[in-house]
Order: sequence, then C-alpha cells, then structure tokens
Amino acid sequence: IMQSQRTAWGPADSRIGQRLVAGLKLEGVAEIGLRDASATLTLARRNGTWVVKERADFPADAERVRELLLKLAELKIVQAEPVAEAQRARLGLAEPGAAAATGAGTALELKDGTGKTMTRLLLGKKVTARTAAEGPSPEQGVPTGRYVMPGTETGNVALVSDPLGAAEAKPDAWLSKDLIRAEQVRSIAASGPDGRQRFSLSRTSDSYDWKLAGGGKPDLQKAQDAVGSLQGMSLSDVVPDPGSAAAGLDRPIVIRAQTQDGVTYMLRVGSKTADDRYFVSISVSGEPADARAAGKSETAEEKEKQDKAFAENRARLMEKLEREKKL
Repeated sequence: IMQSQRTAWGPADSRIGQRLVAGLKLEGVAEIGLRDASATLTLARRNGTWVVKERADFPADAERVRELLLKLAELKIVQAEPVAEAQRARLGLAEPGAAAATGAGTALELKDGTGKTMTRLLLGKKVTARTAAEGPSPEQGVPTGRYVMPGTETGNVALVSDPLGAAEAKPDAWLSKDLIRAEQVRSIAASGPDGRQRFSLSRTSDSYDWKLAGGGKPDLQKAQDAVGSLQGMSLSDVVPDPGSAAAGLDRPIVIRAQTQDGVTYMLRVGSKTADDRYFVSISVSGEPADARAAGKSETAEEKEKQDKAFAENRARLMEKLEREKKL
C-alpha cells in the first residue's frame, strides 16, 4: 500500500521546488491580460512604455508591471496535486465569465509582440499563515502563497510561494500616479466658466511675496495654498471619454501658471464628484532656456561650475517635462 501511494504521488512531488513558468523570457512579453468575474485589464507595451489599454493608453505604473513579471518568472511550486472539476470553485479556480457564479479566479495571460500566448495561468485563492500581531485580534492571517492552475494542466493545481497581490484586474490600480510638479511658480491666475478672472497672483522670485493683479496684497497663506495645489495633486483614475457631460469640461474653471523656467501649466477643472474629486484636463507647454547668462563678476572657475549645475538642472527639467507633456 505504501509503495502504491508513493508511486501515485511521485509525478506531483517531482515538481516541488521547480519554477511554475519555466523558461519565461521577460524581454519578449508585449502584453499582459488580467480578467476576473467583474473586470478586464490589458497592459500593453508601446514603444518601450507600458500603457493601460482600458484607459486610452494612459501610462501604466512601470515599477508595478516590472514587479509582477519578475515574480511570475521566479514563482516556485511548493505543493502540487490533482483537483476534480467540482472542487475548482472551492479553491477559487473556476474560469471567470458569465457561467462562473461563485469561486471565479483571475485569468492571467502573457503575449509576445505577434499576439501569440506565451503562458496562461488561472490564479485562485490566496493561502494565509497565522502570525502573532498586536491589536484587538491576537492572530491575523498574512498571505504567503496562492493556488494556481497552469493553462495547459486543467486537472492539476499548484500552490506557489507568492500571493501575487498585484495581479488584480483593476485598470485604475495600474495607472502611473505621477502628475505635474510645478516648480518655482512666478504667476498663477484663475478664471471661471464665464471667462471672468477670479484672481491673478505674481511674484518676482521665490524670495518675494505674492502680489495681486492691480497692486493689492493677498492673503499669503491662501496664495501659497493655490501654488501648493500644483505640486500635490494625486491621480485617482483616467476617463477614456473626457467629452462626456458628467466631466463638465465644456465649461471649466481655467487655471494658468507660469514658472521661472518658462514653463506654462494649463488646468481645466470640471465637475466635482460625490467623493470630493475633480475632473481635470492638463496641458504643459514651453521649456527652460538652453543657456545661462553669466554674472559680471564671475571668474572662469565659477562660470564653469555654474554652467555645469545649470546644464544638469536643465536636463532634469527636460526629462520631467517630457513626462508631463504626455498628460
């Protein structure tokens, strides 16, 4: 009996410790598809940049994409066993779709540049381990692994060594959250939907106080708050159809800001949502000067040092502008 059991379990046990996706060449992956019971996500590589197809090809979080691909390439099998069709839903491994009432998993598919499928996995329930933790509950579950069914082995289930928490079919979660960072703003003005100016502020440099158009003196804290908004916005989601009536961008509040470096930021602010967020359209124009005016009393050594610092700062600004203009 013991020999019979060992023979039956031999093929499954031989896979323990091996990589789930053997020989995966990450440089050949051109598309990542994720689909669960309620959503679909497609990450595509366009000219070396990962984008979210469901969000009008808006840039994706490259680091998150890289992390997922690396984990897929390194996944190790810690347990393998056959599973009956009737038991798949219990492990969260039912195929996602209209027919899957409960227990649907997340289908993950990698394709190359020709559209050919490189690998397909069905991700099921996560496995948790108990660990001592402070708080009202003495024990909390920490995800340590996940049940996975390779696309070519519909009768076998593998337990892998990573929960693959990033593999979720939520387009908004994969967007690059970086927005504009307006540096050294020298003027900012806002006008309402009727075109009338609401306020206009300016200053000579960062060391000078703000002044209102016409010579008035503003509340300096409010002025600083207005500028701070151009440096602390966070992206929640991207609207593929910004022309929809709900966005309210047909009659926006227009904010125009100019920096000491000659860059202009234009924001068109539309409707406010129920959760205190705003629809915003962004455009960026201009670029910093390509040369620096030397001071009258600069020595040759000082000029060389200042020119080098200027060139390095300009290169940094140009890289930032290239990303911001894509917004």
